Formats: sequence, structure tokens, C-alpha cells
Amino acid sequence: MLSHFNDHSLLLHAFEKSPIGVAFLTFDGSLFKVNPSFCKMLGYSENELINLGVPSVTHPEDLEADQELWRQVVQGESDGYQLEKRYIHKSGAIMWGLLNVTIVKNQQGFNANSILISQVVNITEQKKKEEELKRIEELHNLISEHSQDVILRLTPGGIISYVSPAIRNQLGYEPDELIGTSAYDYWHQEDLNSNWLKYGYYNNSDSRIFVYRVRHKSGHYIWQEAHSKRIRNAAGEIQHVISMGRDITERMQSEELIRRSEKLSLVGELAAGIAHEIRNPLTSLRGFMQLYVKEDIEGIKKMRNEVMISEIDRINEIVSELLVLAKPSTEATELRDVVHELDHVTRLFEGQANLYNVQINKELDANLPFIQCQRSINQVFINVLKNAIESMPKGGQVTIEAKQKNDELHIRINDTGHGIPQNEISKIGNPFFTTKETGTGLGLMVSMRIIQNHQGTMRIESEVGKGTMVEVILPINE
Repeated sequence: MLSHFNDHSLLLHAFEKSPIGVAFLTFDGSLFKVNPSFCKMLGYSENELINLGVPSVTHPEDLEADQELWRQVVQGESDGYQLEKRYIHKSGAIMWGLLNVTIVKNQQGFNANSILISQVVNITEQKKKEEELKRIEELHNLISEHSQDVILRLTPGGIISYVSPAIRNQLGYEPDELIGTSAYDYWHQEDLNSNWLKYGYYNNSDSRIFVYRVRHKSGHYIWQEAHSKRIRNAAGEIQHVISMGRDITERMQSEELIRRSEKLSLVGELAAGIAHEIRNPLTSLRGFMQLYVKEDIEGIKKMRNEVMISEIDRINEIVSELLVLAKPSTEATELRDVVHELDHVTRLFEGQANLYNVQINKELDANLPFIQCQRSINQVFINVLKNAIESMPKGGQVTIEAKQKNDELHIRINDTGHGIPQNEISKIGNPFFTTKETGTGLGLMVSMRIIQNHQGTMRIESEVGKGTMVEVILPINE
């Protein structure tokens, strides 16, 4: 060992004060000199390290790789190598070092008198940070892969640079379809024009929760609640925006149903009072009007009398509809054949359909089950079919469909009429809202109350110039 030291004394002296840990090894791997930095790094004295040898302070899991690379060097297959490996500190702690092994050849080249220099940089803190980043990335991937919420990473201008797999279930897109596109291209126009994010309105905060509609791949819109966070660099510049969007369509529909129910309850109370106040004088008016008709023996005032009685009857009909809104129906339910009911309603409107040049088609599945319902269910089909026919004054087609889906009966009435603007569909069912010149707006409101009494739902879709679809969904009680 002394001959090695003498041959390379200048080299050894040069590394004596190096901040990098340096160890000198012989051709056969024996350790014969280490600098103070190497000793400090592992907590041993120089003599302790020389007696222990490199394998003793190397983590067992990294020993095989280290020895294989060493073998390649001593056999002349390599001039050196670099390896990240773990060392065992005297205290027992594990530390990471970046090992760089090089050959110092003598005048005869690489032989038994050559030495190898091992330089070790302590990278323990760096590896800890890498491990932490790896754990964070794994956690991020776990959340992204399995979260039902859609996670987006956007540029400050709203361009999508990452989207989680949950987008498939929520909006029907593959993640790759959205990369590089603008998130705002999928928003409902009404929400886009008024939304704070489009124009940078954060109210002096980098975080915000907001609700908006976003377009599904199939074309319809869902409601989304997004938690958005702007991420800044050390200079305070916005690097990107992270957004987590949750589908809250059902929640919004439930809230709308509650608002509508509260509105119906208020209207019902008002209707009860109005109906009571109107019906008493109305009964007297009709009675005297009938006497007046009988006194017109010559029939001179017949037309005028008939118009007045007709209008009194119309007022009475409106009062009856108001009373339906005033309180839930106590009418008994019984098993009814919906196909039979639809056939009956269709026959009632054959004359009016011919007058409007409207063709009524029926597509009713065979063997549909009977359902528990009230006689008033007919009024729903009458109101909807009447609206459908009146929406086509120049002729058209009405298609009535009925089919079973699981434990529900779905009845659809489609027309090819003038349709309803999108901004008015949400108003249908509101008190006295109507798109007809002579309508009261109570027909569909009453229909919705009847369906509600049956624990069912009513859905309306429409497009201007193409027509309207009204779907009634009723539970099938076994």
C-alpha cells in the first residue's frame, strides 16, 4: 500500500481538502486512503473505514450492481463508472451518494499498481426531494385516475394542457380529445358571457368556486361546480390554473324541483282563495243566464246568450283547474291500461286533428303492464296532445310512444310544430306562462301537479322549427 501512496502522493494531497468525499482503492478493491470529507460523510475515522472496507458501508441492495461495474473496470471493459448508491452511516442511517469511479493509470498503463479513485457526492437531500415528488406524483395520479371529479390543468388563457380520465364518464370525451383546446369552447354561451373566469374576475383571490353549464359530447349540457386555483411562480406570475369540476346536474334539478314545488304551493294557496271567491257569484250568474235564455222565446238574442254561457263555462273550467293546484287530489287510484287511455284520448282529438291536417301516429309496445293511477291521468294526455295539435296550424305529425324501461313506464308525445325557444322551456309550468294567444298557462301546470301526485316526472325538449317532445315517466307498481 505504501508504494501506491508514494506513487500518487501529489494526487492524494490534492484531494485532502476537497469538500467531496474521496476514497482511494487498489486494483483488487482494497481501501487504503480516504479524505476527511469521506469520513465526515459516513461518521467513521479513516482507520475504521480502511478496516471495514467499501462493501461493509454499502447498502446490501446496491452491492451487487456496484461490484459488477467494478469488475468491468478491472477487466478492462470500462475506464470507470457512475452510480447512485446507498451507504450505511455509522449511526445506522441510510444516505445516498453519487459515486464516480475513475482509474489512475501509471506509466505501464492499467495494472496491479494502478489505483482507482471513488468520488462520492452526498445526494441524500436531493433523493429525499425526489422521493417526495414521486409520492406526490403517485398520489396525484391516484386521485386523477380514480376521482369522479374532472381535474383540469389550464394555461392562464384557458387552454387545456391536462385532463383526468373522469372526463369520460362526466362529458363523454377521451382526455386526448380536449388537450390543446379551450375550456371555454364547451361552456354554455349564457354562462360564458357572464362568467368571472373568462374575464379574470377573481375578486383579489386566486381561488374561487363557481357553477356553470358545460356541453357533453352528445350535445346536451350538464351543470358543473368547479373549484379553481391559480398557481403562481416565485415572481408572482400565473403559471397555470388547476380546476376540479363536479357534475351537480341532479342537485340542480332537485333544487329546481324544490323551487317549483314551493311556487306551486304558493299558487295553490292563492288559487284556493280565488276559486272560492269566484265560484259563488259564478253559480248565481249562470243560473240567471239560463233563466234569461228561456225568456228569449223568439231566439232573437240566442247567439249573444250562447256566447255568454260559453264564456261563463270557460271561467268555471279555469276555476276547476285552479282547484287542482290548490290541494293534492284525493281521487282513488286503480289499475289502468295506459294503452287504452291513450287510444281513448286519441279518438277524442281525431276531429280536431283532421281540422288542423295533423296525422297522429302511435308506437305503443305490446304487453305493457297496467299501472296504479287516477282517472285524472287522462287530463295530462289531453292537455299535452291538445298543445301538440295546436302547435301545427298548417299541419304536421304527432307521434305517441309508450314503452317500459325497468320499473317505469315512459310515454312520449312528439310533434313537428313550431317548437319552443330554449330560454322559454324553463318557464313552462310557471303560473300563467303560455306561448299561446288564448292560453292561460294552467294546463301544463295542472298536468305537472297530476304527474307529481303519481310520483312521476315530466320532461320537455324542444327546438324552434323542428318540434317539441313531452315525456311522462310513471312508476310501475308491482
